[in-house]
Amino acid sequence: MRQRGILVRPKAVGISGLVLPFLLAALTACGTTEKGSADRLGTPASGLPRATAAPTASSDPNRSPVPDQGDQGLEAHAAVTAYQAWWDVRTEAFKRSNSDGTALGQYATGNALSEALLSLTQLHDAKLVMTGAPKTSPLVKTLDLQASPPTATIEDCLDVSGWHQVDAATQQIKDPQQRPSRYPVTAVLKRYGNRWLIADFTREVTKTC
Repeated sequence: MRQRGILVRPKAVGISGLVLPFLLAALTACGTTEKGSADRLGTPASGLPRATAAPTASSDPNRSPVPDQGDQGLEAHAAVTAYQAWWDVRTEAFKRSNSDGTALGQYATGNALSEALLSLTQLHDAKLVMTGAPKTSPLVKTLDLQASPPTATIEDCLDVSGWHQVDAATQQIKDPQQRPSRYPVTAVLKRYGNRWLIADFTREVTKTC
């Protein structure tokens, strides 16, 4: 039976990356959320800017059904909270030239953690930092609490139009000449104990959303 997907209104946050000149395109993502109606999940506000909300599941029949109440609703909310906290930490780490990324390990594991740390190293090697913040509209697409470990998939439309790479010394913007301003991203989270961690993060920079 198809049910409403869980949609989170955006507020702020973000980061990740590849090698220049595509570092910024890869170095991107999300933030905290604001509370809405009973079928919307919220997280503590971080004070960073947000994008407009994505379409609700009821207006998009292609959304996978994820209950927004009961145990699954609570776990979906916890997964989104972890996702937003991860991007808060990434934003903070990537805006400082002396960050070693240690805090990222509290919110990510596996490929997602390795990619974030590599991106941070590449940014520092290029004598760059990030300024501003990306905007996100995360949606819990799937939730499997019977898996071992339990798994959640979050889809997002990442808006990096207000998030830039700059020279660490002069603060001069050093964005690539061509980069997408919005594109789809997908995060796979796994729950270990009572903590949801981002295990995988992919972006589709050749698409828009």
